[in-house]
Amino acid sequence: MKGEGKGLTDLALLFTAGVAAGLQMDFRHGTAYLTACISFLGAVFFALYQLSALRSTRAGNSIPAGMTPFMLPAAFFFSGLYCACIAALPDSSAAPGQWFIQKAAAASVLQLKAIIQEIPFKDSGSNALVLALLTGDRTALPQDISASFRTSGASHILALSGMHLSVVYIILARMFSVIGNSPRAIRLRSVTTIAAAGFYTMMTGAGASIVRAFLFIALGETARCTGRERPPMNIFCAALMAQAALSPEVLKSVSFQLSYLAMAGIYILYPKMRGWYRGPCQEDKQRGLYGRLSGGGPMKKLWDMAAMSISCQIFTAPAAWYYFGTFPPYFLITNLIAVPLSTAAINLSIPLLILQSLGLCPGILVEADNAVIQAMCRSLEIISGL
Repeated sequence: MKGEGKGLTDLALLFTAGVAAGLQMDFRHGTAYLTACISFLGAVFFALYQLSALRSTRAGNSIPAGMTPFMLPAAFFFSGLYCACIAALPDSSAAPGQWFIQKAAAASVLQLKAIIQEIPFKDSGSNALVLALLTGDRTALPQDISASFRTSGASHILALSGMHLSVVYIILARMFSVIGNSPRAIRLRSVTTIAAAGFYTMMTGAGASIVRAFLFIALGETARCTGRERPPMNIFCAALMAQAALSPEVLKSVSFQLSYLAMAGIYILYPKMRGWYRGPCQEDKQRGLYGRLSGGGPMKKLWDMAAMSISCQIFTAPAAWYYFGTFPPYFLITNLIAVPLSTAAINLSIPLLILQSLGLCPGILVEADNAVIQAMCRSLEIISGL
């Protein structure tokens, strides 16, 4: 991987390799403490060696060049191994503050589910689908709807993921934009957004993919507060290392692997595919309608959506085939239809829930949300029957 984030990418991969190596070790015979000590000393030794080499270089002294390039990568590898060893040790009790937040999140999601069930949709399946989209609870979803989502290749829409949290994040950003754009207001907006997104992540069970999305948001907003640049691959690598360090077992999670593979496709392949679209030439622009449609209008947006879907599928297809033994042949049609409709459903459902909790439930908003949900279900039903 060349260009942006190259050095951090290599270090993140080595750190993750260290975590993966630790997960393969057998700690049943009490070797976790010994391995943790060795890996900790190894990480400290190589990090100090690298630091001393940098100081010597700045001072103009000559240093042995043989092992120096491997010092920092080795430090990251042993750091990952240390994290895996620490995770294998007996668990300690949760802090009181953490327990209080978890209890509050559990109570909040129960209240949210109750409000969703009270929305007066004409079709009860719409309530069940909103419940799945916003909380990840698919227990009330009719079997025919679940089957159409699964057969058409749209199961990822029902599983809470980064797509869902990104929609919530955009809504939060718009809500908090009234605070202003002064440096203090930006910091307040970022802290409030991170807190709200983190609480929602805990409400929905903190699955691997949604935690990944939350880390992306937290790192991006932190960089905004500190006035730093936010290169996507740097955020990707930092989130990968943070999630692997905090919960090494997550590396075995299929949703974790698919989530990061999808984001790798978006960051690596998608920008190149977007550039494949040919903009209108001067003659096309003079023709009027065609130039407007092909330049930056609907056709360009359609290509961007298709490019994103293809880039994600290329990176996730091998893992999906390995774990599930299937490949959705109509994934492109499915994503071009289901993703915009599900995004619209979430955008309509959130204000509807707020109004419902306040005792206000405008019928036109209920009808609009129900129409979007039914259109999505009907479309996927048709695609699954192809």
